[in-house]
Amino acid sequence: MPSRSALPAVLARLFRRCPALRWARALLPVLLGVSLLGVRAGAVQVGTLNLTPPSGWTVRVEKGVATLMPAGGAAGVMLVIPDQTITGDARAWFTTSVGQLSSDGQVTERTDVQVSTTPAGASLLTAGAAVRLAQGTQYRAYIASVSGTRATLYVLVAPSREVFTARQADFVALVRSGRAPAAGVPAPATGGGLTGPKAALPAVKPMNAAQFVAAGGDPATAVIPDEFRCYQEKRGSGVTPELVLQILPGGKYRTPYGAGSYTVKRDGSLTRTAWTGGVLDGASGYLDFGDDGQQLSLHDVGEGTLDDASDFECYQRGPRENRQLLDFKLRTPAVAAYPCTLTDGSGRSGGTLEILAGGAYRLGGQSGHYSVDFRSDQDQEWSDLEFTGGALQGASGTYGEDATGLRTLRVYRPRMECTRVVKPTPLPRYGAAKAPAPPRGSGGLSGAYATWYPDPLAAMGLGGCSGLCWDVYVFDKAGYVFTAEPDASLDEADCTRTHPNGLPVCEVYRAQGGQLVIGRDKPVPFAKAGAALKIDGRTYQLLQSLAGVKLSGTYTSDSFVGGGASTVSGAFRTTLTFLPQGKFTRERSGGVSATTTDTGTNAGTVTGGATVTSERRGGGTYRVTGFTVELTFGGGHVEKLFGYALPGKDGWPQLDLLRLGGSTYTTGRK
Repeated sequence: MPSRSALPAVLARLFRRCPALRWARALLPVLLGVSLLGVRAGAVQVGTLNLTPPSGWTVRVEKGVATLMPAGGAAGVMLVIPDQTITGDARAWFTTSVGQLSSDGQVTERTDVQVSTTPAGASLLTAGAAVRLAQGTQYRAYIASVSGTRATLYVLVAPSREVFTARQADFVALVRSGRAPAAGVPAPATGGGLTGPKAALPAVKPMNAAQFVAAGGDPATAVIPDEFRCYQEKRGSGVTPELVLQILPGGKYRTPYGAGSYTVKRDGSLTRTAWTGGVLDGASGYLDFGDDGQQLSLHDVGEGTLDDASDFECYQRGPRENRQLLDFKLRTPAVAAYPCTLTDGSGRSGGTLEILAGGAYRLGGQSGHYSVDFRSDQDQEWSDLEFTGGALQGASGTYGEDATGLRTLRVYRPRMECTRVVKPTPLPRYGAAKAPAPPRGSGGLSGAYATWYPDPLAAMGLGGCSGLCWDVYVFDKAGYVFTAEPDASLDEADCTRTHPNGLPVCEVYRAQGGQLVIGRDKPVPFAKAGAALKIDGRTYQLLQSLAGVKLSGTYTSDSFVGGGASTVSGAFRTTLTFLPQGKFTRERSGGVSATTTDTGTNAGTVTGGATVTSERRGGGTYRVTGFTVELTFGGGHVEKLFGYALPGKDGWPQLDLLRLGGSTYTTGRK
């Protein structure tokens, strides 16, 4: 709790240094006049914080936030937001928090953040702002009391200078009344509406997918007994889970708020979960399994018992959670200068957008703040941005960094794209363990093979494979087969490696008696046909490297989304031209159209809609090494694509059909 003498002095310094907020100077005599106020009776608990409302104020506590309003409908409101966790610099956290709490309008005046230390050792951070809304200007004071990595936020909101002055004494008394919990008392889970006593969880032994499979389990259809960290789907950029979920044998689960049971049911390609008893009673969701581990999506947690039910994404601890935290980091705007280009078709410069520390930005000599949201939709490859103040007041945008080190910040008013190329962030692709040796009787084949076939979904007007579907097998003679198309290099088909989840990157295969069995799949007909393989009625040909092949001319690749009965459809085209002396150009264009109808399908009457189009051009130099085509763009951005052709009748690569980076490229040449 701030000391009685420290608070008036700190706020006095704050408003003396900020003459732009002259209305706030009236706070000083009020603060000095109430410096001897003590804590009144009638304390209220908000989270782990005990506070005493000033006389004449009513309190409502909801979702861990206290809202105080004067009795009789008088103007003014105070907010108390306890149990905030700080990671990193406290000033930067407070600056970001103030920016987010002021983002509902235009900030016309703002004080600098002032920091001091109370005699008790706590930090006191203060700031003020005037925020213009449609109904008029609000005058706000923000105070954070910080102890270690824990903080409580206090906010005073007034519709006029007069009301602000009248409420100052009560605001100071409220801040002074706050009593934090004793050291060592954990903060409750916030934001999820989780209630009730919170108990410490016993440790559970970690288990990865390889260990689960060895014990007879199937990680695609059953939850691995392990600990999952759950992050609520809500606006914000926090990286602390709100809930820890332990999966126990026998369909049981345990959390700090109680235990219960769950069931798993396969529904087509989906694996559904249902939860009974405990804090998750009545919730439902899905199980997803990938190379890093498992993910549980929980929906409607607290429905029927809380004012607002919550959704969570729960990541298996270890590689799966670590990958998600890395993805969160790649969606957090990095402090740097980003050259911008207008995307209105003019190609003109949009200036240089500087992302500064503490959620601040600068563009064209004007400064403002931005907030980041990657928690609302955690599966996106980008975060959503909201700008307040400065040249981008009221604008929105997105930010993301891809695997090649290209950082892209898009702004939608004005429409512009700001980019910066950095050294790529290493993404964990493999586990530490080595794959076990294949069993006896497996193996015998060697080489990389592919086949293509017409897309069955394209005939129905759906996106599918965008015309041609491809299957790729890379056989290892010892008994493993890589069953995916590599992203950048044939080295990815190294079958001695494992995924981060502990399972081998390849499947065991057996080719005997005219049949081929891969992993747990059913046997299919198999035969050799010269240099090719006949597998389940399709001919797989040896991949042909593009190394040493003269590439020239223009290739196009088309892709589609939606269609059929969907009300969303899109078409995109990439044009790649290989020029002499190892140069290339690339153009990308396309758009998505979405309509709303009275039936929700394209058979209904159209009631509205929107169309978004885009176009991008670039170029540079290229080189081919083995099965890797490396494109180096003029700005330093590098893309490595797994590239190959299939053999023609003469045995040479058939260059009118190329496969590059998972896309099919064709040319009009015959």
